[in-house]
Amino acid sequence: MRLPDDDEIYDVDQTYLGPPGYYIGRLRYRMIAVAPVMILFGLAVLEKTGIGFSLLSVALTVLVALRLSQWIVDKTNHERPMSVLLTTFWHELTAVRFPGKGLRSCRPTAFRRRTTSLGDHHVLLTGHRWTWRSHANQRSAVHQGE
Repeated sequence: MRLPDDDEIYDVDQTYLGPPGYYIGRLRYRMIAVAPVMILFGLAVLEKTGIGFSLLSVALTVLVALRLSQWIVDKTNHERPMSVLLTTFWHELTAVRFPGKGLRSCRPTAFRRRTTSLGDHHVLLTGHRWTWRSHANQRSAVHQGE
């Protein structure tokens, strides 16, 4: 089990506090390298998907890229590089999963295959309207009388 480093000096050494006299917030040095790559990747996704470069789309892309780069910097360090994170992610996606008992999903009734075609003569609808319960009662009465 690895314990987090509680040394404040080690934490400050990893953090860029901004130019002298100005405080722009704590920014890790690794994030300075990761964030532009993530922003450029997000802008490339905007271009390829055809969304375009509006103020809203670019602002949201930058915010999402900054949050994602924060997450990457928090989850990686010199003991656990990005390649380990990507490998773990890939193994989670491609892992063999055994179906649990009773956890199967079924197709919605709108997409189930019809048992009869529209307009076909149906056995239960001859003469007057039958319900399934009355049909079952009639069948059981016929079997009991035999």
